[in-house]
Amino acid sequence: MLTGPYYPRSFTILVIVAMGVLIVPLASGLINAVHVLQGVADTQRQFTRTSLAITRDVRQIAESVSQLQRTAGQYHLLQDAEFAPALRTRYDELQTLLARLDGELVDAPARTTLDAFGTRSRTLYRQLQPGAFLDSARFNALDPVFDALHGDARSLLAEADAAVQSELQALEATVQATRQRLIVLALALIPLTLLLAAVFSWMINRPIKQLKASIQQLGQADLRPLQAISGPQDIVELGREIDWLRQRLQALEEQKLRFLRHVSHELKTPLASLREGVALLGDELAGSLNARQRSIVAIMDSASRDLQKRIEDLIRYSGMMRDATLRPAAPHALADVLAGALARQRLALDARGFQVETQLNAPTVHCDRSQLETVLDNLLSNAIKFSPEGGHILVKSEPLDAAVAVWVCDQGEGIPEAERSRVFEPFFQGARQPASTVKGSGLGLSIVRESLLAAGGSIEVVDCPPWSTCFRLTWPMPQ
Repeated sequence: MLTGPYYPRSFTILVIVAMGVLIVPLASGLINAVHVLQGVADTQRQFTRTSLAITRDVRQIAESVSQLQRTAGQYHLLQDAEFAPALRTRYDELQTLLARLDGELVDAPARTTLDAFGTRSRTLYRQLQPGAFLDSARFNALDPVFDALHGDARSLLAEADAAVQSELQALEATVQATRQRLIVLALALIPLTLLLAAVFSWMINRPIKQLKASIQQLGQADLRPLQAISGPQDIVELGREIDWLRQRLQALEEQKLRFLRHVSHELKTPLASLREGVALLGDELAGSLNARQRSIVAIMDSASRDLQKRIEDLIRYSGMMRDATLRPAAPHALADVLAGALARQRLALDARGFQVETQLNAPTVHCDRSQLETVLDNLLSNAIKFSPEGGHILVKSEPLDAAVAVWVCDQGEGIPEAERSRVFEPFFQGARQPASTVKGSGLGLSIVRESLLAAGGSIEVVDCPPWSTCFRLTWPMPQ
């Protein structure tokens, strides 16, 4: 169990790194989006300021031409020298506006009109500048020049509006391109983030799933070596602890099986002597017996037989635990094997007045005959033990997909829902024990389960009204 080269030493660090890596593309995308949007906003503000300034200055130029014409008329027609400063001021204001527009306008047609307007206004002012008064005829002769300036101002206004519209379209194109860029960025970040999330999810879930599989394996009493766990160092250490627990359980299981084998074999010898002595007493080889003595001998014989069955169950169970290999299977007629099992249980069936109903729709089971006999003997014995006097027992079979299912049902008190998952555990005794029978060893159903597992089948408790307790067994069919 080694730490992978791509794993940090701690699971906590792995989670923190995963969160950090997932945040990086999202944060970078957000920062980039903010930067782009800030640039668009700055461009929009600059465009707004420039367009407003151009429009204002162009409109002021038209007004300034009118004021220059009016002031020049007051100066020359009235021949009043007091208007000389005002004439110079109007001309200076006009030149200031032209100079400001010269730095604002970038459109070629508008700049051409602006240059022509500046040349015409300077030429006109050389004729109007204070110094020598013009008479009425000479001043009126300059009207076409003023009209040309007004025309240039109107042309300049129209061209400035066209330039503003062109800039507005360019800004809209920029905004659209920015929107598309942000959409592409978002579409690129989504799969990248999902990919990173999938990678880190795999890195986080992989050791957890391995731990879960190891725990489930132990929970199923499977003590084979566990799957190697790769991941952060603390998870690997936890995997080592689970493997240490498996080894301890395996050692305890081996000790338990050794104990069962030793106890079973140690008990068989004195039990054989005891049964032989009871048989000699029953045969009256040691002298004749009265009725009370025969009753005592019968009780001793029954108790020794029950003890022998328990010892045989222990030996059989320990043998299954030691050797769970799949035995050679062959097709067997279920009716024949069931008839043999019923014959072995005939005394108990007749003594308590039981009736056995059979519905064998799948007549053949592919299995080891001894395992099938063991399964039926234990289930019939269990049904006889837990059913009321004069009850019915059902044994039926049905073909399934690639399997044969067999049901053994009785009319006892049933198995509580809370105990159904435990009835197949060795030595488990349910809460509902019949008072009229001797308490069993708790190995019968465990032997049935191990026999079926060794054959590749399964057993479970199912609801099958009107029967109170029903075991369903499945044997796989040969492929």
